[in-house]
Amino acid sequence: MSRQTAVLAVGLNPTMQKTLLLDRLWVGEVNRTNAAYIHASGKGANTARVLTELGAQVFHLTHAGGRQADLFISMLEADGIKLFCVDSQSELRTCCTLISREEGSFTEIVEEALPVHSGTEEQIRDTYLELLTQTGIVTISGTRAPGYSDELIPWMVAQAASLGKQVVLDIKGEDLMRSLPHGPYVIKPNMKEFAETLFPDKVFHEHGKAAYPLDLLAERMKQICRTYGVHPVITQSCRPVIYAAEDTIYTADIDEVVPVNPIGSGDAFTAGLAWGLSLGYDLHESVRQGIRCGKLNALTLKPGSISRSS
Repeated sequence: MSRQTAVLAVGLNPTMQKTLLLDRLWVGEVNRTNAAYIHASGKGANTARVLTELGAQVFHLTHAGGRQADLFISMLEADGIKLFCVDSQSELRTCCTLISREEGSFTEIVEEALPVHSGTEEQIRDTYLELLTQTGIVTISGTRAPGYSDELIPWMVAQAASLGKQVVLDIKGEDLMRSLPHGPYVIKPNMKEFAETLFPDKVFHEHGKAAYPLDLLAERMKQICRTYGVHPVITQSCRPVIYAAEDTIYTADIDEVVPVNPIGSGDAFTAGLAWGLSLGYDLHESVRQGIRCGKLNALTLKPGSISRSS
């Protein structure tokens, strides 16, 4: 096995994640609980935390501001994450997960982010370039908070690729499409994000019963692979992972589990995949590591964690 390569995990839309456990969620009624948890989160933070729990050497680049910034930073540092956090001078958002034990349902309420202060992007770019020299794998996860330019994420991909770094992108939409020409190694949206990126005029539901146009999407995956040398890896909740390599479509099955909290499982998958690449594994084995980490996260209450003790 080759020497492990350090990973830079970038997330430009952090959050405080509140998780509420309910016996049953009564819509339109007062719901009470004595089981409430708060965690520093966001797709980048979740990815960095799982990589840290795996024993990877990882740096996490993000921003934070406002009244909850100190709590956010202290929580990530308590998780052992090597954090590089720019002061955005904007209040952190709070997202909520409502878990109904009786129904076995998980309801996610996402608060949109406030714009980062002018000057935040310049500091992010400078810090990114410094960290890039110390890492071999880069993960960029999630949407950009308002206030960042449209060019930021494609620029990050281009900078990393120009230095021979392997880039794993868990992003969607125009950021994803503009980044493809710069040659990330893997793109890892979920099926809903991938379908809506390719067919922006259609509406897809991540857990809906309607079938995705898999044949059409698979052909587009191969086209992306051929055109850009990029490997699309598409997760679809509890259904098999679909990925493309060398003009071939592969599938990898997911073990069925009864989830404790599935929030962050996609981020855990990204972390496991990046961890495999950092160890020199090929794409097939790295995908298997991603599946393993996604499963462990679903069995853990804390989002973006594979440690039962968290």
